[in-house]
Order: sequence, then C-alpha cells, then structure tokens
Amino acid sequence: MLSWALRYLATALVVAGGFAVLQGGGWLERATAARSPEPSIARTAPRASAQGDAWQYVVEAGPHGHFVLDAVVNGVPITFLVDTGASAIVLSPEDARALGFLARHLEFSRRFRTANGEVRAAPVRLRELRIGQFSLYDLEAAVNEAPIGISLLGMGFLEELAGYEVADGRLILRW
Repeated sequence: MLSWALRYLATALVVAGGFAVLQGGGWLERATAARSPEPSIARTAPRASAQGDAWQYVVEAGPHGHFVLDAVVNGVPITFLVDTGASAIVLSPEDARALGFLARHLEFSRRFRTANGEVRAAPVRLRELRIGQFSLYDLEAAVNEAPIGISLLGMGFLEELAGYEVADGRLILRW
C-alpha cells in the first residue's frame, strides 16, 4: 500500500511539474528569468580549475536543465545561454546596444533558420569574450534583428575551445 501511495505521489508531482512548466511559458522565458536575482532561479557559482595542462570551467545546469553563464564582452557584462543548436554567437538587440552595436548602423545580411522560422542577423566582431579567467579574442558574432530574451553562445564559441562536455548536469568547458 505504501509503495502504491509513493508511486501515486511521484506521478502527481511529475504531472504537476510538467503543467507548471507548460503554464510558465517557453524555455527562453525561463532562461531569461535566470538573469533576475530571484532566489527561485539561483544558480550555482561556476568554478574554474586546472587539470594537467588544461583549464576547465564548470557550469551547473539551471532548474530546467539549461546552461546559463555570465561573461564579459568588450568590458560589458552579458548573460548567455549555451546553445549547441545555434551555429553562432548571437547577441540580443538589447545586449548589442549595451556593447555599442546600434541597429541603424548594422547590416542585417545573415539568415538563420530557427525552430520559430527564419531570422535575420547582422554580423559583428567581438574584441574579447571573457568567461572567468578564460578569454577569446576577435570572434565572429551576430546581432539578432528580432528581440530574443537572452544572448546565445552557439557552436561558433564552442568550436574555439579545446573541448566541452555535458555530464551529470554540468557543462564543462576546456581550454
């Protein structure tokens, strides 16, 4: 009887949790919420460490399994969602403005196919992208023409690393 009650309770929690996720909007809204200081969206502080000759930076998954990290781009703090489905580093229009990339001076000549259809973006170059003690220089990126809730670190970023992996709810970046 007790095992039946526990299974029933676990099923009810999973269904209720799934319903709450569906009612709470899409993954982008939840990832964007990670930018706020609300305690319910608290993130574990990432940590950098040396392993032999390689350095690694570990990011814990957020409450919904997404990897959100803070970086400094050209001296400006920017929050990114790590997105292996994105081919490039993509800046939201808001983050682009903070970096001095103004829409009226950009040419939205790139096209990206997304789950929501085709979007236009403007190519830009980032002088420096720093995460913890790790920096990359002179990177290609794109400014999304349409609003997006959070900037993306796509494969254009990940391919610059010595390696990366996802294991046990953690993203491990190596350089």
